[in-house]
Parts: sequence; C-alpha cells; structure tokens
Amino acid sequence: MLHKYIRRLKYYILRTLRMQNSDHRIALGFAVGFFPCWYPTFGIDLLLAPLLARMVRANIPSAFLAASAGSVLWPILFYLNYRIGVFVHLFTTFPKTFEIEDALSVPVPETDYRIETNHFGRLGDMGVNFLVGALINSILSTLILYILLRILLSVYRRPLLHKIKESVRRGKSKS
Repeated sequence: MLHKYIRRLKYYILRTLRMQNSDHRIALGFAVGFFPCWYPTFGIDLLLAPLLARMVRANIPSAFLAASAGSVLWPILFYLNYRIGVFVHLFTTFPKTFEIEDALSVPVPETDYRIETNHFGRLGDMGVNFLVGALINSILSTLILYILLRILLSVYRRPLLHKIKESVRRGKSKS
C-alpha cells in the first residue's frame, strides 16, 4: 500500500518537473499553495491553493501538491503558529519594574472572583497569539519556499528528472 503512494508521488513529481513552465512559476505555485495551510481552513485550503495560484499566474499542480502536503502537516503548523505568536507577544511586551521590598511589604489580598475568572480572557489572547503567528509564518514560509525552490529547480531540475525516470524504469523492470 505504501509502495503505491510512493509511486504515485514520484509520478506527480515527475509530471511537475516535466512541465514546460519556468522554474519561477513552479516555485511560486508551491509557495502560494502552501500559504493557506497556516490558517484553520479545515480542508478548504485544497480549493484555495489553486485559486491563489491562478490569481498570481503560478503553476496550479505544484500549488495543489503543496496544499496536499500542508493538509497533512497542519498539527505541526498550528503549533508553530501558537509558539511564534507567544514569542512575539513576550518580545513586544515589557514587564513592569519589580522591587522585592515592594512585593514583601504588600499584604496578601482577599480572593476576588473577578480575578479568578480572568483566565477566560487569556483564551482570547491565545487566539491573538495564534493569528499573529499564522501571519508571520505564512509570509515567511512563502518567501523562503519560493527562494529555496527557485534555486533548487534551477540547479537540480534536470538531474532530478533523470533520477526519477531511472527509478521508475527500474521499478517497471522488477515487476
């Protein structure tokens, strides 16, 4: 079963590499196709990726391939969104000055239930942290993926094409 999926993946990679599109369009399609995967679109990213690729005149199959990869990686992507959002929040907020004598001289206050229920407000902060992280991650990943894939395709497109063709031929000769 796994062999079937690996063979299908090789087929789609081979098809993408054989396209007459420029390296720019293929790399842009993959980068733009991965963009909506950072947001909680719950399956709609597979529809958004080709639309975004069409809008920027990028390669649609590579956008779909990136969206498929992103739909598998969503738990990791969402965790990274939250962690980056928390990091940005901690980096941009400055603590008040703290003196130990002031802390020791202040009496312990009575329990106030309004303060106890304040943790529900923190859930809203979690959503803001997630959104900030998603914005940063989606923009950075789009730029980094485009640059990396553009370089990789310009240097390794022909050798990869040849190597995948050979592995497909060897697979057929074994069968």
